[in-house]
Amino acid sequence: MLFNSVHYLIFAPVVIFIYFLIPKRFQGLWLFIVSLYFYAIFRIPFLILLVFSFVITKLAVDYMEETQSKNKKIFWLNVAVWSNLSLLFVFKYLDFSITVWNQTFSFTPCDPEFVQKSGILLPMGISFFTLQAVSYAVDVYKGVVERAKSIFHFGLFLSFFPQLVAGPILRASDVLHQFLDSKDFTKDNLKHGLKQLFWGIFKKTFIADPVSYVIDPIYANPTEYNWIAMWIAAFLFAVQIYCDFSGYSDIAIGTARILGFHIPKNFDRPFLSGTLSELWRRWHISFSSWLRDYVYITLGGNRRGEILAYVNLFITTFVSGIWHGADWTFVFWGTLHSTMMVVEKFVFKFETMRTAWNKVPRYIQPIYPVGVFVLSCFFFRAKATPEVPTGMGITNIMLERAFTGAVGQFPQMSLSLVVLVGFLFFIDIMQDKKEDRFAFITDNLYFLVPTCILLYVTSFIIYSVTVSSPFLYFQF
Repeated sequence: MLFNSVHYLIFAPVVIFIYFLIPKRFQGLWLFIVSLYFYAIFRIPFLILLVFSFVITKLAVDYMEETQSKNKKIFWLNVAVWSNLSLLFVFKYLDFSITVWNQTFSFTPCDPEFVQKSGILLPMGISFFTLQAVSYAVDVYKGVVERAKSIFHFGLFLSFFPQLVAGPILRASDVLHQFLDSKDFTKDNLKHGLKQLFWGIFKKTFIADPVSYVIDPIYANPTEYNWIAMWIAAFLFAVQIYCDFSGYSDIAIGTARILGFHIPKNFDRPFLSGTLSELWRRWHISFSSWLRDYVYITLGGNRRGEILAYVNLFITTFVSGIWHGADWTFVFWGTLHSTMMVVEKFVFKFETMRTAWNKVPRYIQPIYPVGVFVLSCFFFRAKATPEVPTGMGITNIMLERAFTGAVGQFPQMSLSLVVLVGFLFFIDIMQDKKEDRFAFITDNLYFLVPTCILLYVTSFIIYSVTVSSPFLYFQF
């Protein structure tokens, strides 16, 4: 089920109303049922994969906890981890692996060694719930968190509908215990939940979607546009993916808050960062921290010397690239960020460089990390077209035109969109000052509720007469 749909605008209020109406002992069961329904709406067969993930993970972790043998504990931990990663590989990376095989050895369909793609569809949210299951198994093994009380308890943790298909990636230590408690309706949860929920809808519906109408024609036919259009497209895609993904996270966190659950924030105004490493600490926080704890630290972090620390950082950032998609564009996207992260870490190890950078005005520093991010958007957004059969082909065309002063059309962009993008950055700057200067307005329910109703009705009308594009991270 899409958040940006009439279906969800009806579904969410009904779920919340019944949740607080029924006896508290049935609240968890109700959430579990509606979460499975929420996921089944995409494709019913996908539900089998979700159920497989939480059943195999729960059983493996239970066996791991009940045995006294260290070797058996490791065995069952591997069962939990590799069952989920195998699921992710088959449905997300199998066809790309086949493509790499054929391309590496230049096999054609006429060759006996040529392998046909499976054509398997990518299930919604598989990149999220599998990583969530892996982190649970590892955390129980390390003693960071106690195992779930029952398969129903763990199933609800893994399938909780607000964050199921695009995160945030929940940690068992943060929320598993919350599913054991009954919840009461509170005005405070409603107030904070509504603010975040409708801020997310605003970013998706009124910024991310209109931006797509500007940049989609450019990425589809880059040879028709001039070099300025290339940079505008890359910059606006950065804005789009930020509003799209942080908007989803806001809706997820806001919906959960109304229900009484506290989910950690997933974005912290990343485009105001002073360095690239800071940007990634503030972008998709749940995934960045997952990579740090389960990839970087597992590889050894910085405990084995400076050279290996650089290698581990490169691998970790590269994993982020291929996690986002199974295509050469994401391989190059990950390589670009991995290289820049290593270079940045090396440069800033010198005190003179850190001191010099710290003297740069705070409002100028973001130009560097945002510039790298925008450059990487030439890779991230590129997709094959009938005229250009590969994403890397589109990327190469756009980069060549961007750096050679190519002539062509200038993109059509409305003044209202420029104003809304400016408004977005204004709000982020105000919030980054650690002062909620609008609290006296937004905390007032007499202002908040009518505003949310207006946004709700407007969104309902928009989703009724147009098709809002799916959230970008659904494809990852």
